[in-house]
Amino acid sequence: MSTTSLLQTACMTGKRTGRLAVGLLAVIVFLASLAVSDQAFAHAALIKTDPADGAVLAQGPAQFSLTFSEPVSPLVLTLVKPDGKPVPLTAFRLSDQTVEIDNPQPLKSGTHVLSWRVISADGHPVGGSLLFSIGAPSEPPAVSEAVDWPLRSAIWASKIFLYVGLFLGVGGAFALAWLAGSARAGQRFVAAAILSGLVASSLSLGLQGLDALGAPLSHLAQSVIWRTGLGTSFGWTVLVALIALGLGLLSLA
Repeated sequence: MSTTSLLQTACMTGKRTGRLAVGLLAVIVFLASLAVSDQAFAHAALIKTDPADGAVLAQGPAQFSLTFSEPVSPLVLTLVKPDGKPVPLTAFRLSDQTVEIDNPQPLKSGTHVLSWRVISADGHPVGGSLLFSIGAPSEPPAVSEAVDWPLRSAIWASKIFLYVGLFLGVGGAFALAWLAGSARAGQRFVAAAILSGLVASSLSLGLQGLDALGAPLSHLAQSVIWRTGLGTSFGWTVLVALIALGLGLLSLA
């Protein structure tokens, strides 16, 4: 075998080894993204409120408190009056696992709704509401809890394309590096899967922010939406997934 042939063989072997190494690293990062995603299933639960849900009080409290099973950070706190008027609650303090919320104004007689949406220590957004009455109970004010189906559909679609990119894209890139050698049949499909995953993962970050804040799709361009999405547990999953997808794409070069 000539020196030129040896150099060509060594070069091809080196390229294949490099692709295999990058593909293997992409798979490792991909598995890490799944591990990060699994952590999102354990999140904060409300264990105590003051006033208690359904309580009837003689007068309005000076503050409200929500105690969770783990430390949280409030995203949206709202008091809905008996006439249905929402009042944002922006003054609060964090004390271990308790959120202490100042009551900004005297409360009239009737049934009020305290609505909350918080992000737990693991980055998972959770929300809920409680009823309490001043004097005597009245007809509870209507609190909109309608499902935002366009947003919900967009979230699921982005996650589907993200996992397509991870399983078929990153997995396919590793398979090509391991099995295909110099033959690159199927590379376009794998590259397309990875690119769809890259787009979907980026978009899903903003969609997660919308879901956390209970905002509509029309607010997607707001910076606070993306910052909130990045702060959730899914935000970490997206960051790790982006690294895995990038490495998978690099292994195809």
